[in-house]
Amino acid sequence: MLRLRTLGGLSVEGGEGLIGAAASQRKTLALLGLLAAAGPRGLSRDKLVALLWPESPADKATHRLTQLFYALRRDLRAEDLFLGSTEVRLNPDAVRVDVAEFTAALEMGDLARAVTAYEGPFLDGFYLHDAADFERWVEDERARLAQRYAAVVESLAEEATRRGDLAAAAGWWRRLSQADPLNARVAVRYIEALSAIGDRTGALRFARAYEAHLRAEFDTDPDPTVVAVVEHLKSTPVAAPAPMPPAPAIAVLPFVNLTPDRENEYFSDGMTEELTTALARVPGLRVASRISAFAFKGKDTDIRRIAELLGVSALVAGSVRKVGHRIRVTVQLVSGADGCQVWSKSYDRVLDDVFALQDELARAIIAALPLRGTESPPSLVGRPTPTVDAYTLYLRGRYCAHKRTVEGLSLAIEYFEQAVERDPGYATAHAGLAECWALRGFVEFGDLRPDEAMPRAKTAALEALRLEPQLSQAHTWLGVVHLLFDWEWAAAEREFRRALQLQPDNAYAETWYAVFLGAMGRHEESVRRVLYAETLEPIAPQIRLSVARCYCFARRFEDALRCLEDVRRTEPGDPLSAMWLGRTLCAIGRYADALNAVEGLPAGRTSPMMAALKATALAGLGRCEEARAVCRTLRREIDEGRVLDVLERLAPSYALLGDHGAALDVLEEAFRRRSGYVPFVLTVPEFDRLRSHPRFRDLLAQLRLPA
Repeated sequence: MLRLRTLGGLSVEGGEGLIGAAASQRKTLALLGLLAAAGPRGLSRDKLVALLWPESPADKATHRLTQLFYALRRDLRAEDLFLGSTEVRLNPDAVRVDVAEFTAALEMGDLARAVTAYEGPFLDGFYLHDAADFERWVEDERARLAQRYAAVVESLAEEATRRGDLAAAAGWWRRLSQADPLNARVAVRYIEALSAIGDRTGALRFARAYEAHLRAEFDTDPDPTVVAVVEHLKSTPVAAPAPMPPAPAIAVLPFVNLTPDRENEYFSDGMTEELTTALARVPGLRVASRISAFAFKGKDTDIRRIAELLGVSALVAGSVRKVGHRIRVTVQLVSGADGCQVWSKSYDRVLDDVFALQDELARAIIAALPLRGTESPPSLVGRPTPTVDAYTLYLRGRYCAHKRTVEGLSLAIEYFEQAVERDPGYATAHAGLAECWALRGFVEFGDLRPDEAMPRAKTAALEALRLEPQLSQAHTWLGVVHLLFDWEWAAAEREFRRALQLQPDNAYAETWYAVFLGAMGRHEESVRRVLYAETLEPIAPQIRLSVARCYCFARRFEDALRCLEDVRRTEPGDPLSAMWLGRTLCAIGRYADALNAVEGLPAGRTSPMMAALKATALAGLGRCEEARAVCRTLRREIDEGRVLDVLERLAPSYALLGDHGAALDVLEEAFRRRSGYVPFVLTVPEFDRLRSHPRFRDLLAQLRLPA
């Protein structure tokens, strides 16, 4: 059966995935969107013609409509796709429509199902250039459905408050604040909800993000009601610390490896990550992510300071000793308010019992927390593989992958491949392969040509989803492949949205989605989402760097520079942040400062991307011969295969040198090589000098990006 998706985008899917041909053309998609919203009432042919071809003669427009009906029936292989002659409607026996499912759930009073069906604004990101009436109709329909969705979420929030489930209420208000980020009343309710569950830090962090977003969009101060609730929160004394504060927020600090062999650190880190994942499955419990907690690994930071920085009320600390097949785990729960120990216990087990041990640990921690009225799922820790050897290989792979170096990613692939050799049905190991191959095929992290790495990433992600369709990380990495290599924009968005639907607080899926939106020119939504990801991971350098990236895409250069300087203070010598600092400085004409950023990197931290950026800065400073020399050297090294192919990064230098032909030559060559940077040509400021050129517009047309 066909499925028509209109909430959060517009696409047609069949049993094998996204459908192309006529069903991917804008006018045919618009026709389907119109009929989807009309539901069983349908729309007259005259109305369809008026909305889709307002400037065409009636006879020609009617003929075009007939052609669309024919093409859709043919390409979708559904002769009974449409019902009615004068009033046309979609046949519910031939195509499922998400907006119809949303409406049906509302009529049945099934609010939770309605929320699940609503994956985003109606026809989000879809437009027709030559149909103003259609655009107005979309805006009205989008507002109507968004209003109904907001009413549902608010009802669920109020219901959760009435039954005393304050954590669930905060979750619903958070969701509503994401859907309507500038609504002052919603902002106040979310701040109050966070305060009610004891998450004072989270409430103030959200208030700061709300104020920044409001100033960026409208250059205005927050509503007085928001200011008042924030001032009240700041002025209210914090209650005297209890042995265990009531806020349901926790972080699992990296377990200490007590085994003399440092090689076993992969196992202690793995236990930490698995316990974090298990606790995150508990309704009403907010768990700081792995990367936030691991920022404190090996650092002598006071427990109370860690709790404050992570916005949690309790921390789990522990140690692991692994000798052969025997493991000893010691765990303690500590109050974030005063650093006092609340609970502790030691466990001695054999390696074969590792999954049962993780589940037992998670349940013991939950029992020590004040989570009134919260029921844990039947199983917090599943058994992802029956083969313990495959599991330990998977942990080794994750340990290496987290390093985000070429060497680490390469070694991780070896471990993940060994894991799936021992257990071909190990879905998360396949997802790990997808992650590592995708990163190795993207120039900012990797060392391989896209056509060598990305197909392997896609195969691994699809296999992971065949084995476990609900695996959020597999959807994320499939979305990354669609974005960076397939250049299938609707498919990429669908995968990112699905990842977030399965795991709403997945900060990395949120970040990749924000980067995708920036590439599509949807900057307001991009910045809003990446700022939300930052609230989930306030100290993760990769996400903070992505905030700067999205600001740069949106031409908010001062905001980007502020973020980049902050990252460089905490991550000195990081080549990626130096590169983005240099690119942003070049975008605003500060070429001397950009050159200093490039040349200020420590020895051994430079790269072909930095060499290309140096050429751009030199060209901007008028040092043309030096810039040309850098370009010649880099082109020769790329052609000889001695350095990674970053050919398109030379285009800004050639453009500044006035050689637009050479700039477009390297861009077109990058297009043929399917470089992961090509999808961003629409949005990055370096190509502004080329946008009026016919060859550049042709490139956008081939990519199916809006000109």
